[in-house]
Amino acid sequence: MPPPPRILDSHIHLWPHTSTTPAGHAWMAPGGPLTKQHSLSDYSAATATPLPPSPSSPLRGAVYVETDRTLAPSDAQDVLARAAQPLDEIAWLRRLVTGTPAAGEAFAPGDGAVLWGLVPWAPVDGGVDALRTYLARAEEVAGAQTWARVRGFRFLVQGLRGRARFDAVVGSEAWVGALRELGRRGWCFDVGVDARGGGVWQVERAVEVGERVNGGREEGEAVRFVLNHLCKPDMEQHPTSPEQLDAFDRWSAAVERAGKSPHTYMKLSGAFSEIADQDPAAPWTPERVVERMRPWLDKLFQSFPPERIMFGSDWPVCNVRGPGEQLSWTSWKAVVEKILDVYGLTDEQRDRVWYGTAVEAYRLTPPKA
Repeated sequence: MPPPPRILDSHIHLWPHTSTTPAGHAWMAPGGPLTKQHSLSDYSAATATPLPPSPSSPLRGAVYVETDRTLAPSDAQDVLARAAQPLDEIAWLRRLVTGTPAAGEAFAPGDGAVLWGLVPWAPVDGGVDALRTYLARAEEVAGAQTWARVRGFRFLVQGLRGRARFDAVVGSEAWVGALRELGRRGWCFDVGVDARGGGVWQVERAVEVGERVNGGREEGEAVRFVLNHLCKPDMEQHPTSPEQLDAFDRWSAAVERAGKSPHTYMKLSGAFSEIADQDPAAPWTPERVVERMRPWLDKLFQSFPPERIMFGSDWPVCNVRGPGEQLSWTSWKAVVEKILDVYGLTDEQRDRVWYGTAVEAYRLTPPKA
C-alpha cells in the first residue's frame, strides 16, 4: 500500500519555553518529558517534514489544540483575569502564524503555514456573557490573521473527576448556553473526556449533554462536536474481568450513541497513552498495536463512518508512552495505515480519515501566503 497522498494532522500541541512552569501549565512536573519547549521546529523533525510543507509533502497541515494552560484562581465570571494564561497562549499562536518568534522560540517566518486551524481554550463553563467577553478580547489578542484560523474551542473536562463536580459544570445551563453560542457562530467544540482515568461515566454524560445542546437546533446552528482520542478507553489489555467488560460495554454504548449524530466526529488519536508503555529500543509493531486496539476499533468502525473519523497524532503527548520523540509520530502514522488496511477502507474513505474529515469538521482551507 503506498503512503497516503495527503495528511491533515487534526491534533497537535505546541508551547514555548516561557510556559513550561506550573504558572503556565499546572500539569507540567519539573523534569517531566513534556516540561520543555515544543515548537514548530520540533514538530518538523518528528514528522520529517520541512516547514512550510510543500504541495508534494504528504503532511499538508495540522490543527493546533489548546494545551490546558493554568487558570487564575478567580470567579468564573471574572473571565479575563481567569484567562490570563489562555490569552497568553493566543499571543503565542499569533507569533507562530505571523512568523514573529520571540527569543528562543525555535521557528522561522513561514513555518506557521502548517497550522491550518487553531482550537484555543474558551470559558464555556461561564455561560454566554462570559464567553462573549472572552471571545472579544481573544480576537483582539490574536489579530485578524490569526483569528481567521480559529476553527473551534476546547475546555478540557477530563480532569473533573468527581461526578458531582463534572455534572455541575458540564450539565449546567451555562455550559449548554455557551456551546449553543459557539454553534450559532459556526464554531466546533473539541470534547476531552477520559474513560480510563476519569471513568466511563464521563463519556456517557458528555454524549448526553451533546444531545441536549443540539436538541431542536436549526441545522446551521448545531455544534459540531469532535471527540478526542477515542475518549481515552483503557486499552492496556483486552477486557476480561467483570469490571473491564462493564467499562468496555458502557464505552461501546456511548460511542455508538455518539455516532448516531451527523454533527459528531471522532479522532483516531491518543492510543499510545492508553496502551502499555513502549521501549524506544524495541517499539511495538503496527500489527501488535492494532491487535491490542482491536475491540475498540471494531466498535469505532461499527459506530462511525470513515467520513466522521479523522487522523490525529496527539504530538508531543504521543511521545510519552509511545516509542519516543524520534519515532512516535511516524509509528502512529504506520499504525493508522495498518488500521485502514485491516478494516478494508476504499481509497476515498482513506482520504477522508487522513485528510477530508478534518477539513470538513473544522472547515479548513490552506492558509493564504
